[in-house]
Amino acid sequence: MLIEKEIPLYYQLETILRNRILSGEFSSEAPIPSEEALSHEYEVSRITVRRALASLEKDNLIVRKRGKGTFVSEDGQSVSSPKLSGSIEDIISMGVKTTVEVVDTSWVTPPENIRESLKLMKNQKALKVEKVRYIHDDSFSHVLNFIPSNIGEKVPRDLLSEKPMLMILEEDLGVNVKRAVQTIGAAIADADIAGKLRIRVGEPLLKVQRTVYDVDEIPVEHVLAYYRSDKYYYTVNQIRMRAGENGKWDDNSI
Repeated sequence: MLIEKEIPLYYQLETILRNRILSGEFSSEAPIPSEEALSHEYEVSRITVRRALASLEKDNLIVRKRGKGTFVSEDGQSVSSPKLSGSIEDIISMGVKTTVEVVDTSWVTPPENIRESLKLMKNQKALKVEKVRYIHDDSFSHVLNFIPSNIGEKVPRDLLSEKPMLMILEEDLGVNVKRAVQTIGAAIADADIAGKLRIRVGEPLLKVQRTVYDVDEIPVEHVLAYYRSDKYYYTVNQIRMRAGENGKWDDNSI
């Protein structure tokens, strides 16, 4: 079901189908679902489906074959790209070329949820660093780092475009990081993030929030990141741990 009220239904459906094509979910050897099937799956009218398909056909992502159905075109197949998994530190260590655009650095009073995560007083400031990361010259993620003032005032600004914040904290500021609490969810690109990532409004994103703690259990960083879902996925290795009759999963995130 399409539920984003501020974005036209046909545009939402077009964006979803575009990403299903680019991710390789649809094969060129078999037709994509029919107008009727798509209308039922997403609970929209067939007029909405036709308008979405017309836009995809105009962009040469699909081709209609009389009597056979609608297929992914050669252009639709060729533009798909592999996704990356792992932390940005892992990705960099694998030798993947990344570049960073530092959009903004400023002292701010963080939103309440971030202030609570960092255990800041009501009017206490934090250093906010806004960045867009590119991989092979293509946008990959939009990241906001929030750093408590006692650490933020020491962050070397000239390193922000060269190293991930976690590396700066550990390698340059000597912060002894112990653990992090992370939540992951789905989001869509609003006009602001879409513009910065150079993608379409309404495209699906992976939203990651993480609070990092040092060995004294003091929060040293809060991260809010949006990853392009066509460029990144999250993987968890699960090991079955057994204790008596009740077993549990031990998660090892990649």
